[in-house]
Amino acid sequence: MPERDHTAVGGEVRQLWEKGYDCVEKKNYDYALELLSMALEQDPSFFECRMALRAAQMKKHENAGRLAKLAAVATTAHHLAQAKLALSKKNNFGALMHAEKILCADPENSSGHWVIVNASKSLDYPQTLISSLQLLKRVNPKDNKLTEELAGALEMLGDWDQAEEVMAQLSRLNPDDAYLQQAYRDTAAKATIYRGGYEKMMEGGEEEEESNLPSDFTSEDVLEEKIYYMEEKLQDEPDNYKLAVDIARLYVERLDFERAFEYFDWVQEKNTVGDSAIDKAIAEAHEAQFDYDLRQLNPEDPNEADEHARLIEERNVFMLKNCQQRAERYPTMLEFRFELGEWLFRAGDVNEAIHAFQRAQNSPGHRLQSLSYLGQCFLQRGMHDMAVSMFEKGLQEKSAMDDQKKEMVYHLGCVYEEIGKMAEAMEQFKSIYEVDIGYRDVASKVESGYM
Repeated sequence: MPERDHTAVGGEVRQLWEKGYDCVEKKNYDYALELLSMALEQDPSFFECRMALRAAQMKKHENAGRLAKLAAVATTAHHLAQAKLALSKKNNFGALMHAEKILCADPENSSGHWVIVNASKSLDYPQTLISSLQLLKRVNPKDNKLTEELAGALEMLGDWDQAEEVMAQLSRLNPDDAYLQQAYRDTAAKATIYRGGYEKMMEGGEEEEESNLPSDFTSEDVLEEKIYYMEEKLQDEPDNYKLAVDIARLYVERLDFERAFEYFDWVQEKNTVGDSAIDKAIAEAHEAQFDYDLRQLNPEDPNEADEHARLIEERNVFMLKNCQQRAERYPTMLEFRFELGEWLFRAGDVNEAIHAFQRAQNSPGHRLQSLSYLGQCFLQRGMHDMAVSMFEKGLQEKSAMDDQKKEMVYHLGCVYEEIGKMAEAMEQFKSIYEVDIGYRDVASKVESGYM
């Protein structure tokens, strides 16, 4: 069973994860550990839940006193022995659970993380493997074996963009580690080759040697080869609806929407069980087709402007209705509730958008974006104190000044600006100006403040 996210796990497991994540937010770490551990016992492949559990472990450890830490560490010996015994009997799931109990007591315990590394290799859980290897590498930055292990795990993941990013981050943190610098260069080179479509010919198939590939082989050729292989495989596995959906997605990528929807229609006809992932893939295909058609029109051209505007309206109406249907069909899928809120917000239905985002903020993956949207909704309704509250709540949970935080800081500054608190507004705009002078109009706002 490969690693899965919240869209692929069962409803009971997802509810335990959402409740556990909520407990982490409320700093009820003991209950969070209990709920998230229960979710992982039911589905050890749930990577997002494992990361939420890791966050709860770290937070509890940070807030524990010295005596409490010593008492907790004393309990790890038993679980370490059990974990090693489980590994020796090839009971990898059992080893993972004992390792998590070790990390609940001591989240930086190297022995516990090595158990996870070894079990994850056997289970083919690359993301879990990488998360523990990264922590081990931080603790032992000069360990070349760890660098080699991490590079191999990143290749196993198959996400070369992430592989390159992780290795780049490690190389920046360890500029004097020549072995690591070379590993980063190797990973970057492989990522470049992969993005050009030369290394991996087809998903799940045999890889061809680079030297045998034609010099003019393009990414379009790679896509065609991949589709051909997957369609051949589908002939042997006619009930593999996920494979059919993956083929449809590849046709969307090729902008062959007619062929893509033939596959989607076939899946809907044959598959009688509701599947949120399939419904989402179909919605994404429709949106991609609308966006493609819009790109064919020039809104600046008087002969095409009306058609462009009409198509935007048609897209918005269609996608809003589609989101409403999915949100009703899958009431526990909070990502659909968040998506519905976005389309309602675009449509100007602020009240209904507020209702959707209030539900969606209980989703760990969409909480901060939901708080940001709620702040914008309250701002539009003139509820400035509530808008400030939403933005401040989101900013308390966000440390790095990435695009998401810039957006919340910017909107918070706009609230202060609108109610005449110019000093507070300028403080927000300056914090963005210091790291990104080109963000929106913060440069003109800050510089006009000095003038």
